[in-house]
Amino acid sequence: MNAPSLSDHHVSDAPDSQRVGRAFAARLDMTIKRSGLSSGRVAKSLGVTEGDVALWRAGITLPRAADCRRLSELLHVEMAWLNGGPKPVGESERRSDRVNAIA
Repeated sequence: MNAPSLSDHHVSDAPDSQRVGRAFAARLDMTIKRSGLSSGRVAKSLGVTEGDVALWRAGITLPRAADCRRLSELLHVEMAWLNGGPKPVGESERRSDRVNAIA
């Protein structure tokens, strides 16, 4: 039998916990895809298994705080945003500046 990973926490059946798990999973998956990194490369960089990363991307488990911090550094995103928080201050302004520069 496989031992549970020491690097994650299972998402409970509570509605708030499921919402956070889904938000985290969606943002992590999108950010990994945009980065061009594979789950294997992310896992190797963090010192966890590729299975751990797959469970995080599926919203089944959440990484420990230290792994989440390293994920945010590796993927160049704010840890608070990765955990379901709002866009970082200034994000929409930078986008509108780029749009205005193109127009």
